[in-house]
Parts: sequence; C-alpha cells; structure tokens
Amino acid sequence: MDCRIAEEMVSKYINHTLPLNDLEDFLEHIENCSSCYDELATYFIVHKAMQQLDEQKEDSVLDFRKLLEEDIRKSRKYIRRKKFHRAVAAVAVCALIAVLVVFLIFVILEIKEGIRF
Repeated sequence: MDCRIAEEMVSKYINHTLPLNDLEDFLEHIENCSSCYDELATYFIVHKAMQQLDEQKEDSVLDFRKLLEEDIRKSRKYIRRKKFHRAVAAVAVCALIAVLVVFLIFVILEIKEGIRF
C-alpha cells in the first residue's frame, strides 16, 4: 500500500468502515510509515475532540494518542477474531463436505447392493 491510498483510508478507519482486508493493510502501512501514522493521529485527535465536545462528558480522556493506540489494538483484535471465525467456518464447511461425501458413498454402495438379487 502506498501513502496516497492510506491517506484516502484515514476517515474510513476513524469511522470503522474499512473492509477487513483493507483494515489489515492500512494498519500494517501506518505501523511502518510515520508520516501516515501522524496524519491518522491528527485526524483521529480532531475527531475524538469534536466527539467529546458534542457529548460534553465530565470524564473525558484527553490523552488522544493513548486513545488512538487503544483503537488500533481493538482493530487488530477485530482482525484476529474475524480471521478465526473465517477459519472455523472453512473447517466446518470442509467437515460438512467430507460427511456428505461419505454419506453419498454409503448410499451408492447400498444402492449397488440393493440392485443385486
């Protein structure tokens, strides 16, 4: 991923609307590109500050960098969870296919046995 593409994804990241594959690529890029990370941090800080002003909470957190790091950790956890769910689903589908194949073989053998008189 290049910086131009990463910069286009910043607002989608902040709004949590990046597709899983894009999210993973985006996080990898900002981990290795300080310029894009700084841009993300700037937009994230502005977004969170505006959000806190709108909500007017008494217990507002002012450490926006810490909030960003927490958000990135949550995003990475989300990616791991989604990948795990996909892997479990793939294993389940493979197991179902294997059961169906065994069942069909059993049915075919029963039909062949039934044809013989």
